[in-house]
Amino acid sequence: MLSLDAAMLRTAAPDDGSVHYIGHWISAGSRRFTRLAYQRCFFTFSGNRAEVWAAAGPEGGICEVWLDGQKETSADCYEKKDSLVCIYKKEGLPEGLIHNLVLVNTSMKNAESNGTVLEPVSFKARTPVDYKAELKRRYFTEYEIIGKNQKTWKPFETWKPVPFAARMPERGVKLTGGIVRRLFDQLIEEIKYDFSIPHYCDGAPKEDLPEEDLRKLPGWAGWLSGSNEGRMLGGAAGVLRWEEDPQLRKIVNKITGDIKKRMRGDGYHNYYPEENSYAKVHTIEQWIDRTTWCGGGAEFSERKNYDRVFWTRGLLAALMAGNGEAGVLLRRFYDWFNTQEKYLVNMLRSANSANGLPGGPLVYLSPIGKADDLVTSLRYLDQDFWIDAFAGAQPLAPIFYPGDRPHCYTLLFVETLADEYLATGDERYHKALMSAWDIYDRYYKHTGGFISIGELSGPYCGPLANYLTTHGTGETCGQVFWAWINQRLMQLYPHEEKYTAQVEEVLYNTLICGKIEGKTGNAGYLPLQGKRGGPGNSNGCCQVSSTMADAALPQWIYMTSSTTVYINLFVASTFDSPFGKIIMETGFPYSGDVTIGFDPLPKAGRFDVSIRVPYWAQDEAAVYLNGSLAAKGKPGKRITLNRLWQKGDRLNFTLSYGPRLIKYTGADQSPDGKSRYTMMCGPILMAYLDPLCTEAPAFSPKKPEEELKRYIPHIDMECDELLASIKADADLRYPVPGTKNAFVPYWSAPDEGFSCVPVIGC
Repeated sequence: MLSLDAAMLRTAAPDDGSVHYIGHWISAGSRRFTRLAYQRCFFTFSGNRAEVWAAAGPEGGICEVWLDGQKETSADCYEKKDSLVCIYKKEGLPEGLIHNLVLVNTSMKNAESNGTVLEPVSFKARTPVDYKAELKRRYFTEYEIIGKNQKTWKPFETWKPVPFAARMPERGVKLTGGIVRRLFDQLIEEIKYDFSIPHYCDGAPKEDLPEEDLRKLPGWAGWLSGSNEGRMLGGAAGVLRWEEDPQLRKIVNKITGDIKKRMRGDGYHNYYPEENSYAKVHTIEQWIDRTTWCGGGAEFSERKNYDRVFWTRGLLAALMAGNGEAGVLLRRFYDWFNTQEKYLVNMLRSANSANGLPGGPLVYLSPIGKADDLVTSLRYLDQDFWIDAFAGAQPLAPIFYPGDRPHCYTLLFVETLADEYLATGDERYHKALMSAWDIYDRYYKHTGGFISIGELSGPYCGPLANYLTTHGTGETCGQVFWAWINQRLMQLYPHEEKYTAQVEEVLYNTLICGKIEGKTGNAGYLPLQGKRGGPGNSNGCCQVSSTMADAALPQWIYMTSSTTVYINLFVASTFDSPFGKIIMETGFPYSGDVTIGFDPLPKAGRFDVSIRVPYWAQDEAAVYLNGSLAAKGKPGKRITLNRLWQKGDRLNFTLSYGPRLIKYTGADQSPDGKSRYTMMCGPILMAYLDPLCTEAPAFSPKKPEEELKRYIPHIDMECDELLASIKADADLRYPVPGTKNAFVPYWSAPDEGFSCVPVIGC
């Protein structure tokens, strides 16, 4: 006889809204099954009890069961005869939460089984939760409150700002050589080139265009002209923070002058009229059916969020570079913006509304900030249900945000959480920030730092799916936003090496890889197999964000506190720190040798030097002071030396690193059951060159296994044998013995004929 508790359980079938399939599953009527490793199935529910029932039979394989991010058990679905079995049961779970139960096919089997099939049949819980529908319900409930201007917020008097434990420099860093300097020089050339052509984009007509024709410009140069100005200001002014250049200064002054001429007396920046920007709204139905955009003008709603915030970032960069007029203009605009209740109540009813969140907090935390800048965001853009989803560690949250499609722009929620925490000290923001960081790091990031959820079409990129070519994997925006989040965490927690490691991977595997010598602009997408595609300067979102990141990257190398200089990245550079001049000499990433010299100020006194030992270092780092061993540090930690530093003091150390293989556990597995691997060399993502690899493995929901049989490179060597046999040349090129192929840094991979995730193994 069933217990009362068991009798109250509800059953969710495989096609229920509470069940979410991630990867390549075969549909046969109401059945869903898979044979491939690392295909996942999520069941969301609430209540204190759950059960999973699966089909068992002669072809049954072994699966893993995970609950709320922790592995619970493995289950064997083999039986001599077809049957239905309970493979997992759990009681005593916390009430009032949405739990995530995950089945993972291992593609393993016991000796008697003829296959590796995983076929869930039913999930049982007190309350199965259709998570997508639940988020949508909460979204509309909260939007109604915002639309009626009834949202509550913590008043300014209760805010308790949180100071950074260490701060990145705003100026005083000079790049002196190496691949990072090459990136910086190319950026400078691109900005100057773009300024020399009409509308700053190749292919743009020379004459000015009327409003109705602006969308004919390349990319979003006219349609989203604020971001075009933001791109140019962010790039030119960003560089001016580190080194003076008369031509770049002219660019900044010209653009700010143009803005001043167009600005209305009340502060509205009328590069387009209000009725064709802030007054535009869209419904969820319009967003789902994008064919209705042009008819309803909903696409122009991106101007009030995306365009505004990138324009804001550009003017803030100009202000930081010493252009006071930029601060005056931005202040006048936000004084207008903060009073526009008729528009503010509908800010979330727009395309890419996530773009709008960072604007107010960015301005508030700047030298021109007012409390109203942040209050506006708290009243009209904060979304409590979304904050709660992150704080509740919900891995499905990024792909089911109801106000938009799956997109890396949801990362801007996380950037905003960081700034709201810094501004208010509200622990609620801090909890959501740290949990959101863990969600993206754990569930939505490829090896090498690529955020695996982007804007292009394809299957929704669910937790740990990490598709290699579909759904916009490697969209540059995502990596840039990820770096911006981590640069805040670096300053909050300077002794936590993991945040610096994220920024380092974005530098080497996105920003440098996004440029190709002899071509202008930045790449929009960086797929991990097949064809890379070239960069462009059409003012797309990836060009805007990466231009700003390229110009600001010197700030990542060092940090300072009142007592300490932090060495974060290993880049040939000098730093005029508050304690005196720091000189770093290194050939990294082509060499692990690093020398740091000092020319302290006379009144500097004793101070600490904190040196990051990267997680990827293969051995302890031994640091020598003036030729004598001073300290050793383990990978993933920091070495701190305290001293009354003298002019001419020198620190020397060598970072040991070499190729290592990391097993790919995403959904795009090889149909032959062999394992795919990513090669990393220090922080550098490596690409395996293979001229046959010109077509990316595609995804078809109708024939998933058949589509996956397209060409995947195979290296017929075991992992240990491969690592022992390859040696690098001076360009970090690793020829593979017995083949004509080689591993090279991803930034030097050609436009086609490569894979970052080949099969390795006999």
